[in-house]
Amino acid sequence: MNIWKILGGGCLGLIVFVGLIVGVVFWATSGITDTADDFFAAANDGDYEQAYSLTSQQLQGQIDADGLEAYLIENSLNQVTDTSWSSRSMENNTGELSGSVTTATGGEIPVTMELIKEGDDWRIKFIDVGNAGLESGGGGSAMTVPSPEGQMELVQSTTMAFADSLNEGNFTSFEERWVDEITVEQLEENLASFREFREEISAATSTKPAFTAARGLSNAGNLEVNGSYSTVEGELYFEYVFTGDGNGPVQIAGMDVEWK
Repeated sequence: MNIWKILGGGCLGLIVFVGLIVGVVFWATSGITDTADDFFAAANDGDYEQAYSLTSQQLQGQIDADGLEAYLIENSLNQVTDTSWSSRSMENNTGELSGSVTTATGGEIPVTMELIKEGDDWRIKFIDVGNAGLESGGGGSAMTVPSPEGQMELVQSTTMAFADSLNEGNFTSFEERWVDEITVEQLEENLASFREFREEISAATSTKPAFTAARGLSNAGNLEVNGSYSTVEGELYFEYVFTGDGNGPVQIAGMDVEWK
């Protein structure tokens, strides 16, 4: 009897202790969850300016309010009715949330978010959406829509590779970024006329592009990104189509460019 009382008391103390730890973690990370929940609530209300105000200065330097709105709509993040954060962590001025969101149609979308503290407020720095069940055009594993930051990197690296090929006078290295169906000869036939603008296009790659169209997976499972680079010499308009199977590198499946 006495042994039972001692063990029982010890277990109770352990349960209370663990409960206190969990409570402290939830209290400490409540700021980042509040920001994330307010972000999705604003998008659900159609208040994209408010949602945009909850993003970090770094993210705002890579995407404008219209681009964020398009990203949210394309990924059904404008109709989130509930959030569930299975993992939350915070270190110094950075925080991370991982879990899922439930949409008005009842679907669940895996989401990972990184936040950073700016002054006294938490702001969203990164959003990663897992689009389970959406497959690339070639079948196989699902292609995940990159974050706005990741899409910016894709566009920048693609445009720089295009500019380098124009300066090199051939498209051999650029062809390696494409799906197998494209050939160097086809790239030469379609893109050689841009060589007369190679200096202007190279200069444009030192600036950040502005996205002008919805960005997300198409019905074929490809990522479509539209936008333009603006310089004093002119504007480079682009439409890139990227593809991937979730296992290898993202490749170019289509490209439409115009210099004005």
